[in-house]
Amino acid sequence: MSDLLITPHPTPNPNAVKFIANRVIHEGPTKTFYSAAAAQTDPVAKRLFALPGVTGVMILNNFCSVNQDGSQDWDDLAPKILAILMEAYGNRP
Repeated sequence: MSDLLITPHPTPNPNAVKFIANRVIHEGPTKTFYSAAAAQTDPVAKRLFALPGVTGVMILNNFCSVNQDGSQDWDDLAPKILAILMEAYGNRP
C-alpha cells in the first residue's frame, strides 16, 4: 500500500478545511462530532478537539473536515491537524 498523503483543501466556509487523504482512512458510517464532549469516544476526534478553536470534526472515507471558531490561523492549525491525522492513520496496512 502506498504511503499516506493528506492534503488540506479550503472550503467555501473560511472556518472549515477538508483534509483529503490518498486512501481511505475510515470505513463505515460518517463520524461527526460537534463538541469536545461528544468526541470523547473517538481518539482522533478527541485529540483534534484538544486543539484551540476546533468546533467540529467529520471523518468519512478518505477525508477529515475540521471546523474552527475563527480564532485560529489555518497556517498554524493545519500542521497540528495533519500531525494528528498522520499519527492516527499513517501506519495502517
